Amino acid sequence: MKSIIAVTFSLFSILFTSPSWALSAVEYKNLTDGISSDEMIVYESTGKLRHITVFTDIDCGYCRKLHSEVPALNASGVDVRYVAYPRAGIGSDSFKKYVSVYCADNPKKALTSAKMGMLLKPADCKNPVEENYQFGNRLAVKGTPMIVIDDGSVVSGYLSARKLLRRMKVGYVSPPKGSEMFPKVAATRISPEQYLIINEAHLYTRPDTRMQSMGTMQPDVVHKFSLEIEIDGERWLGFRKGGSQYYTQANNLRLIPSVATQSIKSKKYAAVRPTALYISPDKSAKKMADMPARSYFRFNLEVRNENGRWLGFSRNGIKYYAPATDLEEI
Repeated sequence: MKSIIAVTFSLFSILFTSPSWALSAVEYKNLTDGISSDEMIVYESTGKLRHITVFTDIDCGYCRKLHSEVPALNASGVDVRYVAYPRAGIGSDSFKKYVSVYCADNPKKALTSAKMGMLLKPADCKNPVEENYQFGNRLAVKGTPMIVIDDGSVVSGYLSARKLLRRMKVGYVSPPKGSEMFPKVAATRISPEQYLIINEAHLYTRPDTRMQSMGTMQPDVVHKFSLEIEIDGERWLGFRKGGSQYYTQANNLRLIPSVATQSIKSKKYAAVRPTALYISPDKSAKKMADMPARSYFRFNLEVRNENGRWLGFSRNGIKYYAPATDLEEI
């Protein structure tokens, strides 16, 4: 910790006489170069031509994006030196995650796993996370990632490896195959189909229950899935949203059979007796809502099958059906 304390004392003397925004490139260079390697998590390059110091937060999306560029930076001769900066502060979940990373048997591997969203086994030991965070505050880190290039220039925010290397005047070298920080999920695209959630379904960014849950889907919700993958004999289904992929175990879902419907003129129909709206034109299908007597909906679909004639309508991409014998046109 002596190196952090020494750097902090040096920084304090600078900040005492000048505002943080007045730090020069030389000062940024001297301060970050003064951090001991054992106070950082360093991904070393082969050529060791240059280095960058990155103030990073495990739960920061753009930090994850930058981390995916580490193999390209390393292949191009740039060491990536991480300093912990959990934006939520000391004692926060992000802070505790970083402590667990430092205390893991392999901090570099643990940091990659944590950034990927993997839940780590909680651990505690002597670590520099609090000192890193305080150091970042004194350097006026406002957001993450904050990149200090080895010439003292500062990049506030994410830059792709190519743009960062261009700024550093370093040639881009393609990383070797298999060096990806976050291996792609080899999911198969399938024809988008609607599924009924039958059990509470956790959503993960990878088909792995060791990942941090990104949310849950409650029973009786209908959702469309377009990705499929089998992992260790277990089938997962997924979908894309906002540039990300989300997966859940297929045993939490039930396929809603596609139905050949005929469009009809949209008309209002009221229930002549208590009935229900079903997810498929079949009374053995999931009942999605009760339809009390005299309540009405506007129907514009018709189905005739072995279960008789049904009327239906679509709302928010989901089709609902009711037995035509329970309805009368208004």
